[in-house]
Amino acid sequence: MDNYLKVEGTTNLYRDGDSQAIVSTDMEQWRLAKKRKEIFVKQKNEINNIKEEIGEMKSLIKDLVEKLSG
Repeated sequence: MDNYLKVEGTTNLYRDGDSQAIVSTDMEQWRLAKKRKEIFVKQKNEINNIKEEIGEMKSLIKDLVEKLSG
């Protein structure tokens, strides 16, 4: 943190002297953000699996209707 300057009026924000980026040192917020992303990815995967299963069911129903109607 040699090249970081504290942002006025904040407790966990610093400015990188080279890139001018604002950097947060609040590890608890970082952990929470990481957990939210994990939950989001898990939900996205579950939704994609459900979409695939629905597609398979539609295909099976279509085949069944075709067989029944001759």
